Amino acid sequence: MKILIVDDSKPILSMVSSMVTELGHEPLVAEHGQAAFDVIAKQPDVDLVLLDWNMPVMNGLEFLEKNQAESIFTIPIFMMTTENSPEKIQKALSSGAVDYIMKPFTVDILENKIELLEDLLGD
Repeated sequence: MKILIVDDSKPILSMVSSMVTELGHEPLVAEHGQAAFDVIAKQPDVDLVLLDWNMPVMNGLEFLEKNQAESIFTIPIFMMTTENSPEKIQKALSSGAVDYIMKPFTVDILENKIELLEDLLGD
């Protein structure tokens, strides 16, 4: 599975990339939402996007809203963030995110979320 990690924090990109690799998947990275669209345009076989909320250039919610409005892709998106208010979680889910992972998280949490997605998709 190719997993695109979108976060403006280099340490988070590194840590989550290591988790993705440990789980046997291929990590791709982008430092903001616009860069993520660029990665997906070049590599349309991305299977999952792990998306931070707070980033420069294009934040996670803007990314979700643009994708939803323009129907750019149908790749599942997990929000991966410290934003934990029920209103923000609901806004992300209603804007196209399929799940929500609170930072910080462990490799076990990520593995469980990916397995649930694979079960849902029938992989």
